[in-house]
Amino acid sequence: MNDALDAYDRKILSLLQENSRLSYSEIGRRIHLTAPAVTERVKRLEETGVIGKFSLQLNLRALGYSFEAFINITVESHDALDAWAAARPEVLALHATTGNHCALIRLALKSPEHLQACLKSLGQVGKTSTSMVLSSQWEDRNRLPADQIA
Repeated sequence: MNDALDAYDRKILSLLQENSRLSYSEIGRRIHLTAPAVTERVKRLEETGVIGKFSLQLNLRALGYSFEAFINITVESHDALDAWAAARPEVLALHATTGNHCALIRLALKSPEHLQACLKSLGQVGKTSTSMVLSSQWEDRNRLPADQIA
């Protein structure tokens, strides 16, 4: 699909990553296209899967979470891990991985006691190794099409 992305598509993607609430007429004004042309391009980018969804980013601290943690886990049953993660609203992401562990879990946590309760529960599913997040950078970095990376 990246071969089909032209300069206008790349500009649209860049602008939408910065602010997905921009109107198509505002995007068009910035890149010198009409709003209907931008609408058609965005529709095509959605249909081809380049744009997966538009979403809202919430501030976890404003919602009462004080920190995040990453948990590497080794399990015998991926189904049990999937069920555990699906039942826990603090799970932000669950990634199947290669290496010494089967998966990587990202959690939003209210307190050290909250982390401890999660680890106790998760210990029934597999063996864990935990890292607390001290700070984050580049998390919301704009993504470039792979052919633009040297």
